[in-house]
Amino acid sequence: MMDQAESLRRLISQKKKLKKSRVLTITGGKGGIGKTCISVNLSLGLKKLGYNVTIIDADLGFSNVEIELGVTSKYTLLDVLYNNKMITEVISEGPLGIKYISSGGDFNLINEGVDLSLFLNNIKILDYYSDFIIIDTGAGLNNIVNNFLKAADEVLVIVTPEPTSIMDAYTLIKYSLKDNDKKINVLINKVKNFEEYREIYNRFEAVVKNYLGVNLNDLGYLEYDDKMMECIIEQNPILLKYGNSKTSKKILTIAAKIADQPPPMENGGLFGIFSKLFNRGGFR
Repeated sequence: MMDQAESLRRLISQKKKLKKSRVLTITGGKGGIGKTCISVNLSLGLKKLGYNVTIIDADLGFSNVEIELGVTSKYTLLDVLYNNKMITEVISEGPLGIKYISSGGDFNLINEGVDLSLFLNNIKILDYYSDFIIIDTGAGLNNIVNNFLKAADEVLVIVTPEPTSIMDAYTLIKYSLKDNDKKINVLINKVKNFEEYREIYNRFEAVVKNYLGVNLNDLGYLEYDDKMMECIIEQNPILLKYGNSKTSKKILTIAAKIADQPPPMENGGLFGIFSKLFNRGGFR
């Protein structure tokens, strides 16, 4: 019987013939900005466009992606670390066939002596498992979110019209993103109309550029929509329940915009992110 290391070697060898996944880490400066809802619906939008998508819920302690998708995970990434599970065993399937993985807990609490090389080889498989990997981080700027963002190659920052959201997003970029050569996308959520979006984005972009020297990539906006909250309560994403709504069409447009843009110059994939985290002691 093959041990896990040999099984991984064979799987990696098979998967490397495929194109490496593009990893998009979604974040925001505060809670209540629609981050997880956008993560879920953008993933479904990419799936509708024909791409294979895997969502990783890195919002530790809050399985919000799982709740919004209406799925339940039997295993998590911690089972890969501690319980000898292969990465393929911890993948759950959600609507439209998108894949979902729960982080399972706080990676800052990794015990000494854990075989990280085996874990990273499991992670490496995911880099050839999907076209896109969406990482939904926690809100705010705690140590775990900070580590994920510093290691990411491409980030999507969600901003709303609230002054606290704008200021927190600026702070997040200042302390987690500005010193890294990464692609920073921005999506303005919950605006009243196009005019409010342009005013907020232009002001935010100017401040980030002038004071931090950081270039942003504008992904557009989503207007406030009562149907979003209705869908969250019903655990039925808006792209599925109201597929022909204005919001759903806008989400599909944003998903297509992401897919049509070239990946960041440095695309280390999910393996690269976790390698950086471990090498920097980010999980110690």
